[in-house]
Amino acid sequence: MTEVELNALFNICPEKVKNVYATNTIKSQDEIRRIVKIFDIAAQQRKDSKKISARGLVAFRAILTSNN
Repeated sequence: MTEVELNALFNICPEKVKNVYATNTIKSQDEIRRIVKIFDIAAQQRKDSKKISARGLVAFRAILTSNN
């Protein structure tokens, strides 16, 4: 998800003049933490997906070489 999609999903409006998020309330701080957590989870999932793809490729090559 992009930052814009997350902003729309969580109904967060960045400060247009300063281009930063207001952190003056606990609620806005919690929402920012949730966004950061979502980005961290997405990054971890991309890493795991690459690992799984690499393992699948190795297994596929092993099958091809064992059939020859």
